[in-house]
Amino acid sequence: MLRSMVLIAMIAVLLAGAGAAGWVAYALRRAVTDGALPAQTKALEYAARSLAFRVEQQQKPLHALSSVLAGHMHDSQESLEAMLRQPASMAQQYEQIQLANGKGQLLVNLRQEQAMSAEQLDESLREVLKRSLAEGKPITQAWVRPGDAGLQLEFQYVVPVRDLQGKLLGVLGGSYRAPLSVLFSLESTSAEAGGQLLLIDRDHRPLALSSKGQWQWPAAAGDAVLPAGIDRAWLKMAQAGAVSEQRNGKLWSAMPLPWAQWTLLKVSDVQEWVPGVSARTMGWLAAALLALAGLLGGVLCLIAYPLTALFRSAERASRRGVMLELDSVSRGASWWRGLSDHDWGEALTLRSALQALGGGYEAHGEQERELQMQLQTLMDYAPVGLIVTHGVTVQRVGMQAARVLGYRPREMQGLAVRDLCASDADHEDLMGRVRRALDTYGQFDGEVCLMRKDSRPIWVRIHGQSMQRMHRAWEQSGKALDGQYLVWELEDVTTQRQLREQSSWKAMHDPLTRLPNRTAFALRLKEWLQEYTSRDYLESMGRANAVARSQSEPMVHGIVLYVDLDHFSQVNRQGGREVGDEVLGHIARLIESTVRPHGWVARVGGDEFAILMAGISREEGMRHAQLLCMAIQDWEGSYQGQRYMLSASIGMLLLDASYHTAASAFKGADMACYAAKRKGRNRVEVMTAAV
Repeated sequence: MLRSMVLIAMIAVLLAGAGAAGWVAYALRRAVTDGALPAQTKALEYAARSLAFRVEQQQKPLHALSSVLAGHMHDSQESLEAMLRQPASMAQQYEQIQLANGKGQLLVNLRQEQAMSAEQLDESLREVLKRSLAEGKPITQAWVRPGDAGLQLEFQYVVPVRDLQGKLLGVLGGSYRAPLSVLFSLESTSAEAGGQLLLIDRDHRPLALSSKGQWQWPAAAGDAVLPAGIDRAWLKMAQAGAVSEQRNGKLWSAMPLPWAQWTLLKVSDVQEWVPGVSARTMGWLAAALLALAGLLGGVLCLIAYPLTALFRSAERASRRGVMLELDSVSRGASWWRGLSDHDWGEALTLRSALQALGGGYEAHGEQERELQMQLQTLMDYAPVGLIVTHGVTVQRVGMQAARVLGYRPREMQGLAVRDLCASDADHEDLMGRVRRALDTYGQFDGEVCLMRKDSRPIWVRIHGQSMQRMHRAWEQSGKALDGQYLVWELEDVTTQRQLREQSSWKAMHDPLTRLPNRTAFALRLKEWLQEYTSRDYLESMGRANAVARSQSEPMVHGIVLYVDLDHFSQVNRQGGREVGDEVLGHIARLIESTVRPHGWVARVGGDEFAILMAGISREEGMRHAQLLCMAIQDWEGSYQGQRYMLSASIGMLLLDASYHTAASAFKGADMACYAAKRKGRNRVEVMTAAV
């Protein structure tokens, strides 16, 4: 009986183990193979989007700095250098800063706050400054440079410096370097250990190669050209959009980097994604399975031995004609009783569970510390100042925000928000504004006066929202700030507020939204039409463009968008004039952020806005207009527990510099907007003919 039970149990364990192992291996290989290409493409897309977001965020301080410098372009070189060297200046975010006037003369050349001569300026940076000055528009350029920590990616941002009338006064450039290993830090998996990550330029030449997390020059890796098997036609498709495919046993994923016209390519072997099992591992698994079967047989022997002894005693009693009780001194009885009285099973299980729990707690704590360190690193090197608060206490602060307020990041951890305010009244007023904005709009955006560590006042613009809101979950109305985690973006606007106090600024800007007004927009449009006609259009009259005009096909030199909010009067009726003004301020900032950096926005009426987008084609203009229409439609607000949403009717005029004047262009865009309202609102209508 005992031998049969043990034999059957061991055979069942061996068969079940072998079958389960085979099925798990097959299912795992199939699942990994099917998900390998999407996983690789998703990781590559995340790296490309993260870099694009980093580039966009790094450009914002340079745009703001150019607006400040526009009123000081005629100052002396020493005055300009002193302004850029100030600790609170946004120029501190860049390793190099250059300022040139409209004649192409280099006024300022700073490298790590040290003044350099014009001859010491790198020729590649000089060419980018010249091109931006000639084209009159922002330019982003990147190069792969060697560094102490390996290859680095150097970004050069150049933005035009214009006065309030839009006249080009010069260009402002800023340089910033970051290691490639940080910019393209894809998650390390077993598959990526054998794959390759390549950075390819617009001419399909490799700029840098990463293998096993180490970036190096292609020539250093012995491969100055594209690796074998890469189709150039396929790479050309990748420059227009993300592509991926599985070919010849390899996974190919490519993602474009539009700001540099580069391509990020990831190549890995399919087999590297599939977990393989070596012969030695198979042997160990077989041995473990046999050992498990033997162990199970031993346990069954221990369990079944008393039953066997009892069966034998009963059999002997049956032959004698009497029923004997189990003799405690019979064979095996004393040994089994001693083994049963021992608590080895329970003690071992409890000890193992406690050890596993302790080990898991230590691993969790180590992982949490690593995540906190990564979060702090991201906040320190973010292009904007970031602060995380829990209730009325600062939990975490980035280096940029701490620098603006005159603190070190560690000094602000645990600091009460009250300590950043001048008085209790200011603190209560700020908390009331934040609470009201969170209840109404789910976010706060405004300018407040805070106190630096040295007790000097500083005006900052803060934009904050709760982490729950960032996960697209509405906060409960009236929830106390003590229970909320808020993420804040902080920007020094002291200089901008001083600029807004000037009468010239007030004459050309709307005091509610701080956008240019109707007069400023008409002046900007008129100057742009005159400048474009005198410089570009007259030169092209004798070229092939004249054929298009003879065929009554107007040229498109730019776009004018006329935006009119639909049913905005309902907001005023529901919440009052004060709430309506707050909503207009939010919508103005939403429009400005949506069309940046291609569009120049102005408020031309009560709930009407105009946007000039120079050098934009019809297709690009339609795409921007539709994105703006969807962004306004997605915006939500609430008042006293009631939500309200907005939409916009947008008229789009295709600008022809030879046909249109400022008045006719403005009227044409207005008529297109009126047509959009007549056709049902919340849509975009295009007008091509001159009014």
